[in-house]
Amino acid sequence: MSLKVAYFQPTVLAIDAVPPIEFSKIYALAENLHGHPELNDSNNPLISIRGGQQIQVYPNQLNLDVSWLIKWIETICQGYLELVTAQSGAEELKMCKAVVTSIWTIRQYEGDYQEMHSHPGGNLSGNIYISAPEMSDNSKPSDGQVLFRLPQTKDVSKFIMNDTWKYSPTPGTVIVFPSHLPHTVYPWKGIGHRTVMAFDARLVPKDE
Repeated sequence: MSLKVAYFQPTVLAIDAVPPIEFSKIYALAENLHGHPELNDSNNPLISIRGGQQIQVYPNQLNLDVSWLIKWIETICQGYLELVTAQSGAEELKMCKAVVTSIWTIRQYEGDYQEMHSHPGGNLSGNIYISAPEMSDNSKPSDGQVLFRLPQTKDVSKFIMNDTWKYSPTPGTVIVFPSHLPHTVYPWKGIGHRTVMAFDARLVPKDE
């Protein structure tokens, strides 16, 4: 017997490697921005970071040309839409495209974290991981991880096997996820910093 699989309401979180050329440019952009402490927006009560530095990349008032980054992110988002279409069998997403609305970069150090939050300004969001800290020897597996709260409660009797998903930041990777998913980043003890380039994108009709 050979069973075929059907997905009815999948929650898809996608991971991919960032191509070396794009990663080099993203790394250089983040390093340049985080070298300017005057750009720090971490005291903004409307953002989730607790400690560290958050800097707006797009839109920005710094005359930065990040059109190359927007184009690459929208390509990644298009791949996500195609993945969900293929796995769900739904056709509606074929009429949509993703348009980047916001990009920002975050750098945090030992003891810093992000509160549980979602991204109401987008339909798709993502994290591009630029650097990760060296953990102390007595670290817990969850230290420094990002945790996503999935929109269901674990119940194996109903074949709902997970209610959270955790990921340890790996430099040179990007994750894409639905913007409505609540997520948090745990603090850690160790050396170095966690640097990420995050983004939001909205879905619009392809003819716009």
